Amino acid sequence: MPPNKVRFSPTVSRSHTPPHSPSPTPSNPSTLYNTDDDQDSDDDDSLRQQLLPTTARPLVRRRRRPSKQGVWMKLGMTVLLAVALLGLGVLFGVIFWENEEGIVADDGILVDAPRGAVSSDVLTCSRIGVGLLKKGGNAVDAAIGTAVCIGVVNSFASGIGGGGFMVVREGNGRSKAYNFRETAPGNASRDMYNGDPLKARVGGLAVAIPGEVHGYATAHARSGRIPWREIWQPSIDLARGGFHVTPTLAGIIAKEAPFFQQHREEWGFLFHQGTGELLQVGELMKREAYARTLEVIAGKGEYTRGGVYSGVKQFYNGSIAGQLVEAANRHGGILTTEDFSKYFTIVEDTLKTDFYGREVITGPPPCSGVVLIEGLNIAEKLDMNDPDRSLSYHYLVEIMKWISAGRTELGDPTDPVVASNSKRIGQLQSKSYAEAVRANISADTTYSWEHYNPAYEPVDPKGTSHLSVLDNYGNAVALTTTVNLYWGAKVHDPQTGIVLNSEMDDFSIPGRSNAYHLEPSIYNYIIPHKRPLSSTTPTIIVEEDGTPGLVIGGSGGSRIVTGVFQAIVKNYLWGYGLLDTIKSPRLHHQLIPEVVLAESNTEKWILEGLEERGHAIKLKGIGEASGGSVIQVVKGMDSGRVEAVADWWRKGGRAAGY
Repeated sequence: MPPNKVRFSPTVSRSHTPPHSPSPTPSNPSTLYNTDDDQDSDDDDSLRQQLLPTTARPLVRRRRRPSKQGVWMKLGMTVLLAVALLGLGVLFGVIFWENEEGIVADDGILVDAPRGAVSSDVLTCSRIGVGLLKKGGNAVDAAIGTAVCIGVVNSFASGIGGGGFMVVREGNGRSKAYNFRETAPGNASRDMYNGDPLKARVGGLAVAIPGEVHGYATAHARSGRIPWREIWQPSIDLARGGFHVTPTLAGIIAKEAPFFQQHREEWGFLFHQGTGELLQVGELMKREAYARTLEVIAGKGEYTRGGVYSGVKQFYNGSIAGQLVEAANRHGGILTTEDFSKYFTIVEDTLKTDFYGREVITGPPPCSGVVLIEGLNIAEKLDMNDPDRSLSYHYLVEIMKWISAGRTELGDPTDPVVASNSKRIGQLQSKSYAEAVRANISADTTYSWEHYNPAYEPVDPKGTSHLSVLDNYGNAVALTTTVNLYWGAKVHDPQTGIVLNSEMDDFSIPGRSNAYHLEPSIYNYIIPHKRPLSSTTPTIIVEEDGTPGLVIGGSGGSRIVTGVFQAIVKNYLWGYGLLDTIKSPRLHHQLIPEVVLAESNTEKWILEGLEERGHAIKLKGIGEASGGSVIQVVKGMDSGRVEAVADWWRKGGRAAGY
């Protein structure tokens, strides 16, 4: 079956294929992207040629067995520690506690809940999601409610002026991918930024057609349990009543202080109404215009007469569309109201692979799920499951380089040029391709970028926001949303309160200089109504017994897929607990530039082991703002409980459970 393309118009709110919309070729996305090894062609024989004399070592699961003396010593220490903690608990009244949010440990970062949990960039938003679960909502309801809240608080990274992707796995095992990525305007063209690529980042010409509202309505219409208006109400109240500025938000405001001060009239909600200065940590931010817009989308007031999704129709076919077109075009944009009315959400099959007997479910292109599958397939039979060996980290980085090379061949499958590459995209996901790659990975050295055969220049998209949800019914949602660069295109419409995206910068632009003499990817060139390539990788892993395990995704541009891959390796291969999976230092390599980016707290012996094998190392700070990834995760445990961790260390996120 071809993917469903859902459009909300004044008279239509159902699945159909609009005559104006491009169609994937071939039409069946499962044929296009999900390939079994049985379907591998003879072309794979050329991939099997070994460029290196080494072969992958057999996989050995290493389990350290402590001595009996060590066991008794640890037991004694544990008893003493428990007694000490109990005494302190009696004295001070709080060490660990269990309440409606579950058991909270490690200063509240690790959440252990009996029924469900939400992990996001903002604690208030995670709690809103949990509140919707408590009201009888499911993971889809909670994910939408949480994401809307993120758009209120972290408007620099998310909001209804952007778009994203959602992977949903229902408790009955069925899964779907929702593609509500922004689309290029109808007047867009491949060479529209010739001579001035900065216009793809700042100003109205950087703005693509937002898809977030449409995607949420589509998902809710298919799977929601509680009324549409109730999902939006907590965020309406938050935007109107105000919220305290977080350290993350304050820091990102401060970085753009000269711009905001120069454009104070347009960005007034960022300024203190009393002092006239940009808001600081702990001060109250109100977004009253945004609250009014959210009320319209929720179908409140006069819009209750138009049906459940009457406000969505206003966004794409009514007053909001007209206002956003005017705002973008005032800053040099080329949007039309027809662009908004033609927008549709694609609902399609997920991509799947198996990883040590577990099912991995992720999003098809223009997501980067293809190369996450590629990486996991490669890792499956490499001797890299011992985190105390430097070789494991070398293999980790080598796989990242192959992942990054694979990403250069991805794009929106509605583009005929991309569709013509479908055989190669299927090949990247095959087990036989992974076998061929392993034969081209050395245990002793790394190679220059040419060895990994990138097709084109890698694109480097920027930050986003991710959230993960697991509910009491066994439904799981991984949702990633973005306005691309911080503050999107730096276009804020004071009438609607919406920050507009800069998603046009995620397309490849012909003529951009490149020190490695690689051309920009033809698979990611601009055509009207096309969706740009995305590094997002919303992913759900299903345990061998069929229950949901890891629900994961991230933000941080090109670091997303390597961050998600790394977290899966740490949790499932290295045996890290969920807290350490997210907290521990990360490495990143995107093939070009030829350097391993290592968080500053990475242990010295790991870096030395990489340098011995020829890797160049660059230390950096931690977090998205320092060029790293931010990962949010929820996991169903064997006990039936749910654990959740948000990346507090890198973006201040916090999970919540019940």
